[in-house]
Amino acid sequence: MTTASRRRRRLAVVLLAAGVLMGCATSPDRLPELDRRFYYNLPSREDQDAFLRLKASQRQGFLEERGLWEQWEALPKAEREAAGHSEVELGFHEFAVFMAWGPPADTQDRDDNGRPLRLHTFIRCSSGPKRGRYVQSNLDCDGTSSETQVAIGDGVVTDIVYPN
Repeated sequence: MTTASRRRRRLAVVLLAAGVLMGCATSPDRLPELDRRFYYNLPSREDQDAFLRLKASQRQGFLEERGLWEQWEALPKAEREAAGHSEVELGFHEFAVFMAWGPPADTQDRDDNGRPLRLHTFIRCSSGPKRGRYVQSNLDCDGTSSETQVAIGDGVVTDIVYPN
């Protein structure tokens, strides 16, 4: 191995260690649970990439700039706690559902007897390595999956349907 190769290898190790010490995450799986839930609800891939590069102490400010922290704080304590356990109930706010299960795989806007209604479809892996996780496509499961449909009216959950 040449001296230049050793230096490059040493530099790579130092940079990797610096990233770890700074609290940066290299993937969403390495984030603390609540941060991971926020990560999946960020509006763009660019925001997600930027979020991973932040120190833990910088993440709340980042979320505040995008309005997500305010939405989280506006939820009743019971909804925040339930979202942390991936639980959703009738009457919960739409954002609590997103924090519990991530963004929906599909959304349809409908008219329910003259009232606007939004229908979200969530896909949950029921077997395989991602069992229990919510994904954007059933192909992401590497196993079986099930769908849950959540109806939102006036910003709150009005119905939960398990079609499978």
